[in-house]
Amino acid sequence: MAETFSKEPSSPINESPSSKLIPTSNRTSIFFFLIVNFLWWIGLYLYVPILPIYIQAAGANLNMVGTVLSAYAIPQILLRIPIGIWSDRLGRRKPLVVGGIIFTSLGALGLGLSTTTWFLFLSRMTTGIGAAAWVVFPLYFTAYYSPNDSGKAIGLINFIRSVALIAATVGGGFIAEEFGLSQPFFIAALLGVIALFALLFTKELPVRRVQTASQRGFLSVATRPLLLVVSIMAILLLFTTFTGVFGFIPIYATEIGASSSELGLITMINLGFSALGALGAAWAWERWGYRSTIIGSALLIGGSLLAVPFITAVPVLMIVQVSYGVGSGVLMTLFMVLSIRGLPQEQQATAMGVFQAIYAIGMFAGPLTSGFLGSELGLSTAFYLAALLSLLIAVLAFLPVFSRHKIG
Repeated sequence: MAETFSKEPSSPINESPSSKLIPTSNRTSIFFFLIVNFLWWIGLYLYVPILPIYIQAAGANLNMVGTVLSAYAIPQILLRIPIGIWSDRLGRRKPLVVGGIIFTSLGALGLGLSTTTWFLFLSRMTTGIGAAAWVVFPLYFTAYYSPNDSGKAIGLINFIRSVALIAATVGGGFIAEEFGLSQPFFIAALLGVIALFALLFTKELPVRRVQTASQRGFLSVATRPLLLVVSIMAILLLFTTFTGVFGFIPIYATEIGASSSELGLITMINLGFSALGALGAAWAWERWGYRSTIIGSALLIGGSLLAVPFITAVPVLMIVQVSYGVGSGVLMTLFMVLSIRGLPQEQQATAMGVFQAIYAIGMFAGPLTSGFLGSELGLSTAFYLAALLSLLIAVLAFLPVFSRHKIG
């Protein structure tokens, strides 16, 4: 599985790996794009906590609720690779960022105006089309950094993403409670408009166009051993995430006596420390190398999930979310960096599209598989399986493909 890398492309920003988190050049663009990213992610998740209830209020049964919720992931699996290829052929990221914001806003508006379950389904699918544009968001941002500092860039944008999810989780429920179930959807649509305005203040740095697209060119990127390995690892990570904090940890917390406010606090702790993990990811692998960082982070997640069935006190479950969140934030940032490592800019969107399309499988498989096992064999079984898969991430880190990827 060993892989040889060509020399990385030059960058308009000549920074060393020890440069500051925010480089001196293009600070205005960096600042405003972080605002864009923050607003976009809030707009995507502001209504998520109340969406199942909102769908039921429209007259849907549980099967239809699940169908509407699944509509979000379908375009992401189908469109992320084409979006990546299109972006590389176009030599531009900004038009696709604009398209992503517009689709998420239109989808949110459609959800708020929906009167039938099928209109809800189409609107939720529209938000999924917009979310598929996440392929180009990190690449638009990393262009402001030198290739050696792409880890810092992705860590920062993932940090902002996690902070946005915390704000959305807290704010969406409060807005719905105070102003009505439909209001979070309209506010989410408005946030998209503001994000588009903020995007006007960012400058897109040039990317060399792919002059001719071919099946061979795509396959040369999509079949890179490093990309395939980190994509498989990301499937396992997303499996654990959608089994854990976004799946059955809230259910388990309720069983041991957690209140509604404590459920929110559990999620906030996980997301908050995930944000810190993303921000500190580059620091970790610069000191310990990629392999050791992957193994340590995977063990943090696996140990946390393995401990859950033995916890009987809510405060202890909250403490466990610290290590779970840190491990998740570090791993996702690291996998995103490695998915494009060694590639010229004009091929990075294709690689990121492949990476994100593959890891979306974990978003599907996590809740479906764990839900079945939880129903048949008990909730603890779901956590044991997720813990086992996170430990498998650590095992995969011993593959030869990682022996060449060390910093310092």
